[in-house]
Amino acid sequence: MSDVVVAGAGRTGILVSRMLAERGIGVTLVERLPAPGGQEPETDAAQLARAASRAGVRMMLGTLAAEFRQGQVHTLGVEGAVTLSADALVVATGSRPQTRAELGIAGERGAGVMPGSATRHLLDSGVLLGRHPLVIGDGHLAEELCSALGSAGAITVTSVRAGSDGVDPWPGTNTFTDARVLSVHGFPRVNRAVVSQGDRLTHVHADAVILAASRVAMRNIEGAVFGGPHVVECFSLAEPKTFDNAEAAAMQACEQTMLTLR
Repeated sequence: MSDVVVAGAGRTGILVSRMLAERGIGVTLVERLPAPGGQEPETDAAQLARAASRAGVRMMLGTLAAEFRQGQVHTLGVEGAVTLSADALVVATGSRPQTRAELGIAGERGAGVMPGSATRHLLDSGVLLGRHPLVIGDGHLAEELCSALGSAGAITVTSVRAGSDGVDPWPGTNTFTDARVLSVHGFPRVNRAVVSQGDRLTHVHADAVILAASRVAMRNIEGAVFGGPHVVECFSLAEPKTFDNAEAAAMQACEQTMLTLR
């Protein structure tokens, strides 16, 4: 029997694990967090995880897949350092908003510039990053964060969105459309951002800048960052995240994995 390691127990990772196990593959699902569901937890994660376990998937929670080399996945977690044999590695480590470097945002490196996914966790824990946050992004995550920041006590919430056609301001936000953030300023903490709209530049007071634009795949396993003959990627970059998109990505990765194992 072939052995496959799946890295990432978000919705796509759990689904592809179950699909492979149902085809007779030995599957170990490795997740760095202590519970399945991914970095932006999906409400159906527990149900999907139970179905995967019934199909025979072995789960290693609280465990980081650190490296894939010569048919072995090296992990580090609550069980210590563990090496797993793998005929293939399925990378389902999820997606993330683009970083400030990827967005081309210049300026000082003060505190207060945060990815949207981390901001969501902090808000869920009762932590408000700033009284005057600026959120970059057009999608569901950005909209959700704008609403949550306002509800958590922010005095002003600024939304910077690349789109313009048919764009309505989200409730409670000061909105810039057809715009991008050129730079952020302030040290040791950010205190303003420069927003570009065509030829117009606006200096916006902001004590937090939240990055929630343009999801990209999160590739962070040494030896698998750039793919490889025994590496299968399983990502859904849909915004908002949906079960159908996750299932489609999982089915495609499952078929590709089966071809890899031949």
